[in-house]
Amino acid sequence: MPDNLTKAERPTPRSAFAEVAPEGFFERPGVVRLRDPGHRPKTLLRGRITAAWSAAAAGVLGVVPPEQPGVPAHSPVADILWLGPDEWLVLGTGPGSLAPALLRAGLAAAEVGDGLPDLELSGPRARDVLAGGTALDLHPSAFPVGWATRTRLGRIGVLPQRVEDGGDGPVFRLHVERPWAGYLWSWLADAALDHPSNDESVPR
Repeated sequence: MPDNLTKAERPTPRSAFAEVAPEGFFERPGVVRLRDPGHRPKTLLRGRITAAWSAAAAGVLGVVPPEQPGVPAHSPVADILWLGPDEWLVLGTGPGSLAPALLRAGLAAAEVGDGLPDLELSGPRARDVLAGGTALDLHPSAFPVGWATRTRLGRIGVLPQRVEDGGDGPVFRLHVERPWAGYLWSWLADAALDHPSNDESVPR
């Protein structure tokens, strides 16, 4: 692809869920909803925590990356998820990638947005459906709002992130490597059929 294409001329990345969910949405009323939230800038940040490294990262991100498993960090420009003692996933809150700024600050960073798509799982049975495929403790006291940690769901590795509580239950973002995106969507949709609905209009 020519490097001189303007941003407006560049093709929109094809959704990782297009083959299994062309509309980007699935719902079993009273159980769960699945939604493709679309592209979001994501940067993989690596480094060894030192005073100088933390200062450089905070200068770009507005906050020092977290040092404890599960615990997130937030700033006006990014949400930062702990992946390991020397690895973080930076979720940009704006339209552009933060990787160039991190690289200019001398930090090891790579844009991974299209390679690590995510889907949104919500609904009154969202926690039950998710718990059916993972050993991760999803109780609110063990997995509060904002937290994220790597785990396995079915046959694949995922990064579940509890982003908020909706009007009818918790809301999760599930980050997954692109080759497994279709499997993740299908697994969750199939698992939803095994749970009784909270909606009285839907046969149990």
